[in-house]
Amino acid sequence: MIKTLHMKIKYIRFYLQFLSVALIFGCKEIKKEEHSLIDSGNEKVAIIAETQLNEIMSIWPGRYNNDQQIIEAKKAGEDVWLLDNTGKDGWLQIESHYIKLDNPAIGKNVLYVEEYRDHEPDSIYRQRIYTLNIDSTNTIRVKMWPFKDKKKYVGAWKNPKVLETLAAAEISAYPEKCDLIVKKEGDTYNMKMNDKDCAFGDSVFNYQVKLTKDMFSYRDKITKLSTGDIISTAAKYAYHNLDKIE
Repeated sequence: MIKTLHMKIKYIRFYLQFLSVALIFGCKEIKKEEHSLIDSGNEKVAIIAETQLNEIMSIWPGRYNNDQQIIEAKKAGEDVWLLDNTGKDGWLQIESHYIKLDNPAIGKNVLYVEEYRDHEPDSIYRQRIYTLNIDSTNTIRVKMWPFKDKKKYVGAWKNPKVLETLAAAEISAYPEKCDLIVKKEGDTYNMKMNDKDCAFGDSVFNYQVKLTKDMFSYRDKITKLSTGDIISTAAKYAYHNLDKIE
């Protein structure tokens, strides 16, 4: 009987050892599977981000204006903010040129932006270099670079080749806190600064963009950081909708 009892104890010990090894092996396999799923998920997110970045670089270049929006605003009796400052704070009539550049010294995905008011090419409203990239979280970001010389490249949209030799020293990037963060919703790419991040002193700059294959829309404003009061904006911070005309 004692011998039988010893045999049973020995069997139980062996079984428990076997079960322990099986559990350890099973946990390791589960962890491997979890890591594999995470890696696979990250890879899919990275592929989606890269695909979206390529699509943006494909659809954004072009010539845009909001002439139709201005016609409708005038019919509705709304103010249009002209160069002579009549209609101040109303709608702006804008023509935009977005041109894809081949300039590896600046970046892989580079756009030249030149905008002017009231069909007057010399009345520059915005002139920038945009560089687009994907950060470590697989988020697309748009960095904006103003020109140090505000006049040298005015009209470069007519001859973009002059910008292929543009040196990085000729432009100066806004800090990262002013990058546009890109998120796709349906067929629209929404690009926004992160809340009140783009602040200098008591002034907060906020610029937002919506992009589809047929339209580029924007709105911007400057507010007081301390109170939230608007310092400057146009059309009550409504989106200016610029149709793609070329």
